[in-house]
Amino acid sequence: MMSAFCVYGMTLPVALKRAEAKLRDSSITIEEWNAKVREMAENILVQAAPTQVSPTFDAPQFAKDWIEVARKTSRIYAPKVMVRKPKKDKHGNPVVSKATGLPALGWESY
Repeated sequence: MMSAFCVYGMTLPVALKRAEAKLRDSSITIEEWNAKVREMAENILVQAAPTQVSPTFDAPQFAKDWIEVARKTSRIYAPKVMVRKPKKDKHGNPVVSKATGLPALGWESY
C-alpha cells in the first residue's frame, strides 16, 4: 500500500538547521553565533514556506497523531495534513510525467 499522507509546516529543529546553514561561514564568537542562529530560526519558523516535516503515513489519523506528538515535544508552526494526489495544470487537466507517461503526483491539503 502506498503512503499517501504527511504533515507540512515548519518545526523549530528544521528552522535551526536552516539558520545554521546560512551562518556557517560567519566570523563571530560562538555566543554571538548561537544568538544569531536562534533569532534567525524564530524568523524562519513563522516566515518560511511550509515543507514536509513528517514521514509519510498510510492514514490521515496517523498524521494527526504525529502533529499532537510534535506539539508536545517541540515547536511546530502551521501544521497541515496533506494527501498525495495527481497534479493538475491550471486548466484542471492531469499533469503527465514525461519520464513515465503516468500522472504526476503531488501534495494537496487534506
